[in-house]
Amino acid sequence: MRSKLFGLSLLLVLLAGCGGDYILTVPDQLSAAGNDITVVARLQRNDFFILNLASVKAYLRFQIGDGIERCASTDKLGYSAVRMSMPRKPGRYDLAIRYQDDDGDEVAKTIAVYAWDPAKPVIAIDMDPLPRRRAKLTQGRKGWWTALVKYTIDLLPRTAPADAPSARAALARLAEKANILYLTRRTVVNHSQCRSELSRHGYPDGPVLMWRRQRWHLVPGRFKIPKVVVESRLVSQLDDLRKIFSNMWVGISKSSLAGKAFINAGMKAVIVGDAPLEGEKVMRIATWKELAEKGL
Repeated sequence: MRSKLFGLSLLLVLLAGCGGDYILTVPDQLSAAGNDITVVARLQRNDFFILNLASVKAYLRFQIGDGIERCASTDKLGYSAVRMSMPRKPGRYDLAIRYQDDDGDEVAKTIAVYAWDPAKPVIAIDMDPLPRRRAKLTQGRKGWWTALVKYTIDLLPRTAPADAPSARAALARLAEKANILYLTRRTVVNHSQCRSELSRHGYPDGPVLMWRRQRWHLVPGRFKIPKVVVESRLVSQLDDLRKIFSNMWVGISKSSLAGKAFINAGMKAVIVGDAPLEGEKVMRIATWKELAEKGL
């Protein structure tokens, strides 16, 4: 009996000692230069290997470049949101999000903020079917076993699909006259790997966004300062983006599902390949090589 109790106690100690890391997830930010944006971040704490618990009433600090630092508390789901002003000059900037708890433990994350000229054309790219060698997905928890797996994968031969150079050339041609944004179904915790993949294969720089984002609304707060409330339901990003960028008129994908999403948002869907999709707003291109040679 004593041996069983000792074993159980040891197991609980080991489990308790294998957690405690903070997980801070924040997506890339995109809007028109000079606009106000709502930045939504989520803070969780990893305990017992795979259990990520929401960090409640934790004050996160937000700062774009060397601008004014804003602060907001997390809700019962671990979400924190602030309204911030985008830089007036178009370009890419860094947004730093920081947190320090009462024990002195810290977590920080830097993401990209894209302030674009609203008059410049914008082309949306379905990132998931882009030809490239994908990196291993992460679940937001790092440890020696994750590092070992990553090291093992790094030793394996890496080859990109044969049509990757053509896709890269096609997007590079489009980026000469338009801003490029990427849409993915992969969760925000994997977006750093998405950006690494894009950079490694030479694709044009641009924000990586999920097809659907958390919906939020403003309510009156203390001292007449509006408070951002993050809702549990998700909404499409395309409609909101098109309200800001009126020249966002085309989306490119190899998937009919993504093509339908572009059409439903009032855009033209460019289908590379033979995915089944018909309609007046569908433009079909046989290969990435053809897109690279002819453009849109």
